[in-house]
Amino acid sequence: MFSKSDEKKPILTQGEEKEFGGTRLLLLCCLCCTAFVVNTVSSLASPFYPSDASAFGVSEVLIGVILGMYHLTVFFVAPITPMLISRITVESTLKLGIAVAGVCAILFGFINHFTTTALFVTVSIILRILQGCGCAFVDTSLYTIISDKFPNNLGKVSGVLTTSVGLGFMVGPPVGGFLYSIGGFFLPFVVMGALTLLMGVFIYIVLPTSTSPKRSRMFSLYAYVEHDGLEQSIVSGYTDSTEGNYWATIAKDIPFVPTMQLSDSVSLRRILSDCKLLSILLTTIIGSSILGFQEPNLGLFLEHCNYGPAAIGSLFLLRDFLFAIGSIIVGYLVDAVGPYSILASGLFLGGLGYLAMGPIPPFSANIATVVIGLAITGFAGSFPWVSGLPCLLKATRHLGNKSSLNSQLSGLQNSCLYFGIFLGSILGGVFLEVLSYRMTYLTYAAFPAVTAIIFTCVMVFKRSRGTVNFEESWKA
Repeated sequence: MFSKSDEKKPILTQGEEKEFGGTRLLLLCCLCCTAFVVNTVSSLASPFYPSDASAFGVSEVLIGVILGMYHLTVFFVAPITPMLISRITVESTLKLGIAVAGVCAILFGFINHFTTTALFVTVSIILRILQGCGCAFVDTSLYTIISDKFPNNLGKVSGVLTTSVGLGFMVGPPVGGFLYSIGGFFLPFVVMGALTLLMGVFIYIVLPTSTSPKRSRMFSLYAYVEHDGLEQSIVSGYTDSTEGNYWATIAKDIPFVPTMQLSDSVSLRRILSDCKLLSILLTTIIGSSILGFQEPNLGLFLEHCNYGPAAIGSLFLLRDFLFAIGSIIVGYLVDAVGPYSILASGLFLGGLGYLAMGPIPPFSANIATVVIGLAITGFAGSFPWVSGLPCLLKATRHLGNKSSLNSQLSGLQNSCLYFGIFLGSILGGVFLEVLSYRMTYLTYAAFPAVTAIIFTCVMVFKRSRGTVNFEESWKA
């Protein structure tokens, strides 16, 4: 039986109700729509671009390079996007990314009018690189904004945003194929590019630009005392540069004050030197590779089983659908259980999915094992996408000035996620070259499982030293 106090307890706390007020709810809807449209554009070309590029005499390897430049660009650009955010604000970075993605999409629709293969390939690569830059700006800005606006519900909101990303990847190929069948090569890019720019207009209205940190005379002053492994903020406030320099001078003479934060950023070197943070980033990479590993080899296996492109596309659609559904479920689990255990659980589940796709002897590979495996890996693939940022933010709370870390950690997370997809595709192709289909999947199943074990050991070791508490919820 519930007590009277439990019956009267509100579902949402006062802070949560404030976060989900009318204005911020509208903002969240616009952010999710932006994530959906931008990621739809990125996956738009996969059904028809290879055939059109082949007509220009482009090799299959080069086609793969052109399409893969998008993810590779996000990997390199996402970590340095926080530098841009610190100079022009997160809102301006988001709007710039939307503009770049929309304009490049429209321009991509006209590359089939070139007459030479060299020009076709060159412009394709340039536009895919620019699209990757736009996506890096958008994704990093989106996760930075939600971590600032929805700190009490980061798991849920991150899950909703990740669902929008997954739906964009899922809807992109069928939308591209449908528009291509109606109006040819240029129509999908022109329509979706214009829709992207229209979303930019809504973002411009809903999300006003804040004052740039470099132009503001107000900043946070932090000093930390380290005693018995516990870091505490002893100076925290807003002041102008003159007073800040004065207090910084005073703080240097205070005993047991090893560090002083006078800027709005923490060095990337300091972040990557932390064993706990590094283990989270590496675990995120392997977790993201769960989805990328299937791209170069599963289609070939299904073709040998006499399944056509439509059937193969439907199977991948099933995987992406479960990824989208899983993102919402995982978001609630992150808030309820905590991000560390959810991240590790996702990798264990991904390894189980690949064991089903192998499958383990004496079972033989067939359409049933493929469907089961794709369903499990699609659901498991959402775990690192949703729990990665909460893990990083939770692990860096001792660094102080949380708002300054959001963009840096969002950039690192996006970089690791996209590099994981790229790495998975490379490993999937290499494994299939030297191993059979069954051994390819059974061998890879060990990667996420072993990574999850190592990550769990690191977190348990940190907990034994009093730096990590697995039972502590994300809201703590």
